[in-house]
Order: sequence, then C-alpha cells, then structure tokens
Amino acid sequence: MPLHKPFIYAGALLACAAALTACKSTTSSGPGTDPAPPGTAPSASSSAPAAGGTGSTPTGTQLKTLMPTAAKLPKGWKLGGSSTAFDTGAKVKSPGDPLLPGKDCAQAMTNGGAKTLTSDYEASYAEQGLKSPNDTASDLIFNGYQPGDAVKQMAEVSALVKRCASFSTHDINGKIVRMASTSSAIAGLGEQALDVKVTPTGAYVASEIILVRSGDVIMAVDANSQSGPMPALRPLAKSLAEVLPLKS
Repeated sequence: MPLHKPFIYAGALLACAAALTACKSTTSSGPGTDPAPPGTAPSASSSAPAAGGTGSTPTGTQLKTLMPTAAKLPKGWKLGGSSTAFDTGAKVKSPGDPLLPGKDCAQAMTNGGAKTLTSDYEASYAEQGLKSPNDTASDLIFNGYQPGDAVKQMAEVSALVKRCASFSTHDINGKIVRMASTSSAIAGLGEQALDVKVTPTGAYVASEIILVRSGDVIMAVDANSQSGPMPALRPLAKSLAEVLPLKS
C-alpha cells in the first residue's frame, strides 16, 4: 500500500491545478470577451477629461502675451508702478466661494483696486504695474475665467457698486469720511465694459477701475489719487483693450 501514495499525491496535485486554471479563466474575462491587451487603459479613463483641464479658459502664460510693451503704451505711460510683473503660468484653478458679497464696503471699494474686483471667479491671471504721466501707480490685470464665470464676475461688481453707492471709511486721523461709488457702461469696448469710480467727500484717496470683458477674459486697470492727480484712464483702457478679441 505505501507504494501507491505518490500516485495519490500526484493525482491530487493535478486536480488542484486544473481547478485553479478553471477559476482563473472564469474570472479574468466573461463569455465572449477578450482580455484587454497589456498596457491598454480602460476606455472610461482614456475618454475622461483630465483634472483641472483648461477647456477654453486661457492660462496665465497666454494672458501674459496680452500685456503691452513699453513702446505700445500711450504717451506718458510707463511699465513699472507698485505691482511687479506676474502670471499664474500654465495652471488653471477652479474658483472658490465668492468673497465680495460679504465684504464691508470700505474694504471692498478702497483696498486692492482692479485685483480685488476681479478675483472672486478668476481661474488664471497676468499682472503688470504701470506708471501714469502724473507718476501715479496703476495696476493692469488680464484675468481668465472658466466658461460663464466672467459674466458672473461683472454682475458681481455691478451688484457691489450698487450696494456700496454710499458708505463710510476713516482717514489717517480716524475721522469719518463719506464715500460714493458709481458705475457707468463704456460703449465700444469688448462685450461689456464698466467704469467704476470711488469718490470721497473729504480728505481721502479717490480711485477708478475700468473693467473690460471679452469672452472668458476680463481686463482691468486702475488708478488713484494717492500720489498725484488722477490720470485719464479711459484712453489707456481703450488702447490696452485692443489686444482682446473684441466682438464685431
């Protein structure tokens, strides 16, 4: 009898191997389905868009190309100012919750200028400082938005100006100063253009921000009276907006 044990073990091993082969062939592919070739990604993942895909939204690198050279600026204007040249590169972000609707009027309307009024929905941007003929500092920004968000940004600004048509702030001595905010449309610039002005009734800095929307891009340029008389901003904005894909 001991002579038959090896044959019993061999038979058992063969049976187990056959069972494993059957299980493997059953679970690796269904009836009538060929297994995917090695190195082939599933069709669902290959057709899905990449996370953070830009779509029609311009990147900061692309927006940077809209910036003027010194030679392209109107007479008396120079590159420089308080803002250094910067862009967000190839990355495009998704906007977070908008902040302007919850901001105090004094904070929203007297701090940040063009950057503050265009950042809630922005996905990318390029920025450049300018110097006016009066040697006052200005900030120029080209903002890129996810489809439809540029329209939301302009509507948010209009709502903010209406909410903050009259508000109070304090001068450097702590004295209360009344401020007035107005917004007027500018014809012939992009698909939509707004001229936002913030005017004090006492000793305080006045400011102006012009926003021009064209598709999913908003150009914004600002100026203030902190270091000298307010420059003429509309001629500058019209010159800068020539690089945008204006609606015919």
